Amino acid sequence: MPCKLVAALRCQFVDVDGARLHYVIAGSGPLVLFVHGFPQHWYAFRHQLTEFAKDHTVVAVDLRGVNLSSRPENLRDNGVWVAADDMKCLVQHLGFRSCILVGHDWGAAVGYSFALHHREMLDRLVIMSGSHPATFDRELHHNEKQIRGGKHWLRLRRPDSAEKLAANDFEALRRTFAEHSFFSGEDLETYLAAWRQPGAIEGMVAWYHAEGWGPAEGLSPAHGNYIHEVSPQTIAVPTLVIYGDNDKFLVNENYDGLDKYVPDLTIHRIEGGSHWILDEHPTLVNTYIREFVDRARQKSR
Repeated sequence: MPCKLVAALRCQFVDVDGARLHYVIAGSGPLVLFVHGFPQHWYAFRHQLTEFAKDHTVVAVDLRGVNLSSRPENLRDNGVWVAADDMKCLVQHLGFRSCILVGHDWGAAVGYSFALHHREMLDRLVIMSGSHPATFDRELHHNEKQIRGGKHWLRLRRPDSAEKLAANDFEALRRTFAEHSFFSGEDLETYLAAWRQPGAIEGMVAWYHAEGWGPAEGLSPAHGNYIHEVSPQTIAVPTLVIYGDNDKFLVNENYDGLDKYVPDLTIHRIEGGSHWILDEHPTLVNTYIREFVDRARQKSR
């Protein structure tokens, strides 16, 4: 995806612990780091990059295996914990001590992991369409709606998942985007260009193979707690959570009791919003993030 599609962005690369990450960068000032989800890449944040480059250094990264970033050879070199360490290296490479991290979907999981593993490098956390590992695990074990809604994770974990996603020029992925009028033809072509790269689909589904997320299946138990090695799982930074209440992948109950794990919590529920709130409600999302970021500035004065 050419960086020129979003004005003033520069394409850069950084080597981190055996991988090469691609990212885009613009603006100046405090660092805001944007981390995407599946099956998107840095372009998912095009609306936020334009807005926050006005007064911040904005960086949106392609995670390992995605778009222009390298494809790990070993399955263990994928996943949330690895990505959190990658974000630490990227922040240091950029010359910053800390950042505001904004994550959607996968990026939300990476954000929570970063907050638990690298608290000293995080000023604020913004989570969109993503569950805290404790509530996610709870709902996958006890909520029939989430168990049904999580069946796609089982499909993505299977050995032939990449082959099936790539069939008929990525028909299954194209259908996901075609369901929503807020994705333009240009958006779809941008993602198709990334998916068509050699090894791209295999690189993305490797995340699911490595993490094992999903409801119980056969002898495999339900699994949603992607940072179980950390206890307690309290997020010790101010956190903004934004979600659509019509997300067919994550049920609303994932956000019940969230304040137990996130004491300094601001939460916004977008009525009728889908999983893809970045694309569906970019102005509203930007407003919520701007209010959250500006509140921190006012407190620091």
